[in-house]
Amino acid sequence: MLRRLVLISFLGLILIKPTYGQTLKEQINNMFQDVLTLELSPGKHGEHFLPANVASSGALINSLNNFIGVGVSSFPLSSSTAGVTFDFSTGKPVQTSTSFGPIYSERAQTLGGGRINMGFNFTYIQFTRMRGIALNDLRLTFTHQDVGLPGLGDSPNEFDTIDLFMDMNINASVMAVYFTYGITDRFDLGVAIPFTNVQIKSNPLAQINSFTWVSNDSANHYFGGTRTEPILTKHPTPINDDATGIGDVAIRAKYNFVREKAVDFAAMLEYRMNSGSAANFLGAGFSSLRAELIGSKILGDFAPHVNLSYWKKFTDNDRDEIEGILGYDQKIAEWFTLAIDFLGRYQLGNPIADMQFPSSVNTKRVVGSTTYINTISLTNLPNYKNDNTIDAAFGFKFEVKESLLLMTNVFVPLNHTGLRADIVPTVGMEFGF
Repeated sequence: MLRRLVLISFLGLILIKPTYGQTLKEQINNMFQDVLTLELSPGKHGEHFLPANVASSGALINSLNNFIGVGVSSFPLSSSTAGVTFDFSTGKPVQTSTSFGPIYSERAQTLGGGRINMGFNFTYIQFTRMRGIALNDLRLTFTHQDVGLPGLGDSPNEFDTIDLFMDMNINASVMAVYFTYGITDRFDLGVAIPFTNVQIKSNPLAQINSFTWVSNDSANHYFGGTRTEPILTKHPTPINDDATGIGDVAIRAKYNFVREKAVDFAAMLEYRMNSGSAANFLGAGFSSLRAELIGSKILGDFAPHVNLSYWKKFTDNDRDEIEGILGYDQKIAEWFTLAIDFLGRYQLGNPIADMQFPSSVNTKRVVGSTTYINTISLTNLPNYKNDNTIDAAFGFKFEVKESLLLMTNVFVPLNHTGLRADIVPTVGMEFGF
């Protein structure tokens, strides 16, 4: 009965179809296009804010889209470690663990030859902040095309700007199905398949800051009306849509090369396929390879572990990373295990241009012998050299019957870099045979 339930659930997930029509990324781009295309008579100035004509506008839009895509797709998948592990080297199964193991990290022990561990979990991520700024408070500012001499300010038109207040909500629901098989007593092979739903809502407000209107009572840029009675605010078409489909599938191989020593060691390779739709923020848009060294030890009911990984990203739009995890799982009762982890990711190399937000531009105005310089902040999002992340994970595993475990976990961010949620809950089930 249990196997039938898992099979039905798995088939149901496979049959999830991706949404069609405009992608989420296209809808965001169209919103910007709607804001930056002005209604003017007799037709002049209408294209002077478009990204095709203003490099900073294109950079803002591109950075925002890339930031969302990487942020949604980078959430960790479940551990390949089983609840209970066995040693078959003597010809008989000998249980090598007493606790039910970690939830998102790894321990060195493998399943045992011929053993299978499988399960699924559901994670809900309500993103609330981007680099510490609340998503509903995001602001982007677009400047005018430089149409005269080099540098903004030689024409009154170049002092006009457009503020766009995003009022954005981003949610992701991830159902991860995972399967691990013990090829030998020391070697495991597995796969993790995320089925993801991403929902984006935005009720933006655009505001033209018209220098030409303030100084001359005659606006050169406006959303509607006339030059002398301009409409300077606009509510672009809101976004309220979602996309569903397979995310970036992970293929894993783990080999336990030191056991029954002061510390047990294993090495794991994980390949993340470029299988999720980057246009709908279901995947990162590139493949990656993680090489991980795992050290752990089972000390009765207490099992500490350390994971150190190198992430190789096969793209120019993201940076390689080093990831470290320190934690333990503790058997509290025969049917109950506590799992605690601290996770950190550190980005390597120089910042990627497509992940950096243009910070400010200067306009210069000369009146007689006096030069006035105005600095325009293009966004309220700060620029960081690194979006290193630190998280804590607290979870529990419950045995409801032999080899059948239920688990619950919460992720709590300990810093505010990247695209983050306040708290990320996960529930799931796994069993082995």
